[in-house]
Parts: sequence; C-alpha cells; structure tokens
Amino acid sequence: MPDLLTMGNGDIAKHSGAIVSTSVAPGAIWRIRTNLALLILACLVPGILLSAWFIVSDYRQHKAQAIERAISVARAAAAGLDRDIASVTAGLRVLATSSALQNDDLAGFYEQAQSALPYQNISNYVLIDKAGRQQVNTLLPWGAPLPVVGGPPQLQRIFERGEPVLTDLFVGPVTGKPILALGVPVRRNGEIVYSLNAGIFPSRTASVITAQNLPKDWVSAVLDGQGKIVARTHDMDRFIARPAVPELVRAARQSPDGILETTTLEGIPVITAFSRSRVSDWSVAVGIPQEQIRGELKRSLVTLLAISTLTFALALWVAWWLATRRIIDPTQRLLGRMQAVARGEHPAPAHGERTPHEFALLEQGIADMGERLREREREREAKLAAEAANRAKTLFLSHMSHELRTPLNAVLGFTQVLLLNERAPLNREQRDMVQHIDHAGRHLLAMIGDVLDVARIESGQLAIQPAEVEVASLIRGCEEMMAPQAEAAGLHFTVVMPGDPGSVRADPTRLKQVLLNLLSNAIKYNQPGGSITLCAMRDGPHVRFVVRDTGLGMSPQQLEHLFEPFNRLGRHSSAIPGAGIGLVICKQLLELMGSALHVRSQPDKGSEFTFELHALHA
Repeated sequence: MPDLLTMGNGDIAKHSGAIVSTSVAPGAIWRIRTNLALLILACLVPGILLSAWFIVSDYRQHKAQAIERAISVARAAAAGLDRDIASVTAGLRVLATSSALQNDDLAGFYEQAQSALPYQNISNYVLIDKAGRQQVNTLLPWGAPLPVVGGPPQLQRIFERGEPVLTDLFVGPVTGKPILALGVPVRRNGEIVYSLNAGIFPSRTASVITAQNLPKDWVSAVLDGQGKIVARTHDMDRFIARPAVPELVRAARQSPDGILETTTLEGIPVITAFSRSRVSDWSVAVGIPQEQIRGELKRSLVTLLAISTLTFALALWVAWWLATRRIIDPTQRLLGRMQAVARGEHPAPAHGERTPHEFALLEQGIADMGERLREREREREAKLAAEAANRAKTLFLSHMSHELRTPLNAVLGFTQVLLLNERAPLNREQRDMVQHIDHAGRHLLAMIGDVLDVARIESGQLAIQPAEVEVASLIRGCEEMMAPQAEAAGLHFTVVMPGDPGSVRADPTRLKQVLLNLLSNAIKYNQPGGSITLCAMRDGPHVRFVVRDTGLGMSPQQLEHLFEPFNRLGRHSSAIPGAGIGLVICKQLLELMGSALHVRSQPDKGSEFTFELHALHA
C-alpha cells in the first residue's frame, strides 16, 4: 500500500477519489507530519516565552525582595535611632530635675553629671544658659575655663520652644571632632533657665546601623537634617560630615520613606531605600549595589536557559516519538482500510495493532451526535412553542379579565341601584331575583379576580410587599370575617393560638388572602355539623399556620391533581361554587413569600393545610 502521508496532493487524488475530492485546490492538503511539526513548534514557542517570563519574573521578584528588605532595614534602623534618642532624652530629663540645678549649685551638679556619664554611654554633659554660654562641661575639670561658644545655634530652640532638640553634626569646641548634641530644657519655677545637653559621638549612631547585619556589599548611612553623613557602614572616617548625594538628600526631605536609583559617593550605582526618623529630621539610607542584583540575574538566566534547553529537547524527542507511534502509524493503517472499503473490499480486522479507540468510534460518534442534535432541536422547538402558547394564554387571561370586569361592575352597579331605589321599590319576587343577580355577579367578579391573579403570577407582574405582620391580629381578623359564614353553614369554627405566636415577615394582604381562601374552602367542602380549626403557633424559628376541617376530604389520586389550575377534582357538576384556581393561587403566593403549602387529606375524614413563615422576634 502506498504511503499516504508522503505522497503529494495529486497522487492522493489519483489513488482514491472517494477519500480526497479532486476539487481541492493545490496546497490545501497538509500532511500529518507537517501538522505535527507545526503543533510541536506551537507548543515549544509558548514554553520558551514562558521560560523567559519566569526568568524576568524571578529577577523582578528577587529585586523586589531585596528592595523590601532594604526598606525594612531602613525603617528598623530609623526606629532603633528613635529609641536611642528617646533613651538619651529620658536620661537628660531625669538629670534636669536635679536638686543641685534647682538650687543653682553648679559644682554639685558637675559631680552628679560625672557620676551619670558611665550609665548613659555619651561623651559629655554640657549645661548652657539663655545667653548661649557654657556653665558646665564634663569634658573639662570643674573651674577650668569653658569655650566661648556654647554650642550650635540649633540648641537655642530649646529656650524658644521648650522641647528637646537634636542638632545636626558639628565640630565640638572642646574635642575638635564631629559630634552631635541632644538637649532638653531645665525649668525652675516654670521658667527655662538652662539647657542640658548630651554630646554623642557618631560611633554610637553607627552601632545602630551595624546592628542590622546587612549583607557585605550593602551600604548604609545615617543623614542629619542637612543631609550630612553622621554614620556609615563603609569608609565612615572618610565620608563623615560630608554631604550625601543630592538626589538622596532631596528625596529624604520630600518623603518619609522611599526608593530611588542613585550612585554612592564612591561612584557605585545602587538602589537606595530610605526612611526618616519619626522624632527628628534624620534619615537612614540603605543602598543595594545594582551589580549584585544583575549578577544573580545572569546566573539565574544561564541556569534556566540550560535547563529549558535540555527539557525542551527531551520533550521534542518524546513528542515526535509518541506522535509517530500513536498517531501517524495508526492513521496510515486507518486510511488503508478506508481505501479498501471504498474499493468494495472487506479488510480483515487488525490484530495486535495499537489503534486509538477514538479512531474506531469516530464514524459512530458523528452519527450519534447528529441524531442527538436533531433531537435537541426538536425539543427546543417544542419548548419555544410551549412558552409562546403560555405567554399567549397569560396575555389572553389578563386582557379578558380586564374586559370582563368592566361590564360586570356595571351590572353590579345597576343591581345596587335597583335594590336601593326608594322611588320605585321592587316587590319581594323582584328583589329576590335582583339579589340572585348580585350574588352571582359578585361570585363571577371574584372568579375573574382569581384568574387575573393567576395571570399576573405566571407573568411575573405580581409584586409581593413584605412587612411585619402581627399573627394574633391577623388571626382575629380572619376569625371575624369567616365566623359568620361558618355559623350560617352550621359549622363549628375554632381558633387555636397557644401563647403569643409573635410576628412574621410577609405581604399582609396576600397572607390574609391565603388564609381566607383556605377557610372558605373548608366551609364550602365541609359536612353539616362539621368543624373548622384555624391554628397559629410558634415552632422554633417559624410560625406554623394550620387550617383543618372535617369535610369531604380527597383521595390520593385527587391530591396528585390538587394544584392544577381549573381542575375541581370531579366536582364541576356539584352545587358548590368555585373555579378550581384558589388553591393554585395560595400555593404560588406562599412560594413568593418563601414558604410552601402542605396538604394531608383522606376521603370523608377532612383535610389539613399547613404552611410556615419565618418568625421575626424570638
């Protein structure tokens, strides 16, 4: 048999016109091998793109994690700096309340300050008066000449604002080295008389950032309010007191936290995270060398490319091998058998050949699918016809109900005119006939109203208006309306309400309509001397309503058709009035209110109708 997968288009057409139509344009037929190659390529390209996406995503994730860590370190260092400032401030506040200061005993205060130095880990204490002159400096012996300059001008804000002040970096007049000052006011009788200041060497500030255990290549620095470097993890002695890069200084002044790409003072490109102190104008900056992140990207790229190449090569070989064994070879055998059938031959079934089950079921599956589609189309057309007929019926009932009510109301109006006409009163016989007309007309009007309700419910136009309904009041209202009718029919009417049933949420009008309809049926279909019971009781979170009678009852066969519209269950010829739609309306109204109507009945033993509504109050 010729190889159908390698022959050309014209060869296939010549070999079997039953398989390939000669009307197919040249180039319109693709060989399976070509399609499989394109399929593998189509699977390969998304894999390559996906790998590239994973590489970029991994780089971005790693970069984001590094930046997030840098932000966390900067914030933690800023918080540690705040705690350190708060600790020194607390010590200064305690020392500022010294009795020696209150008594202006500066020599005694000098001794107290010298004793406190070892516990505060600071360089010295300095006491400055309002004029800016140093009165005490623990770096010098008591009585030694003190510097003319008391300290940086920032310390004067202590006397102006009465609040602690942390200065920027300055050169100490005694030590001649870069130093910081933290001062608090000293009050006497409510007046600020001195500022008590602690000198802090930058090495103490540097310990805050070195405690964060940064990676070796990361650079961290503390900047004062002017943007000068107070402490640094790399070459601190070289860069201390020098301004930081301008971009970082501007960003730190504009925002309490942030990220920017800049260059260190050594010229190293970095991604810098910074965070400003919450108690001062100082900021902590943490720089991540960009070369470090790029180096990790390169390593990840090489690793992922190597793995992807090997994986794709293996997947390509496995896919081609499986395609040849499971698709191409079975397809060749299938085409050969199809050609044999087209020539009228009966090919022997293949034994021991690995043929896909789908190939064997393909033709039968297509036939079954066509039959199912035709069946579904017939069902759809029948459903559409039924829906159209139902809509037409609903529209007809709605229009006819409205059209019948108008002349019927006129008839009832004229009967009232005849009955109430005092100028020309009716005789007894005429009055009886007019009253029959009025009774029959009102019965017909009620039936038309029921038909209209059914039409509105089926068309979805009947809106339920939920409200809080007091059950006891509702039951008493129903009793007042139906008790006279029950008494006139010779029936015993009983209302049972064990305790206060509370309230339910329902449409008051429609709920009363349901109860009156059930009670009306209980009266109409009862037996002489029978009884009717209306019961409302709490049942857990619900209120249960029960209408029970001792009337005719229904057989199981009648119960199956109880809720069919206009079906009176074989009582059409009886003298009992009705249209057979009252219970249908009751059932549909209760469903709209979230309930359901349940029925228990036996022939000649009466019926019981029950439904439940959710109680509003416990």
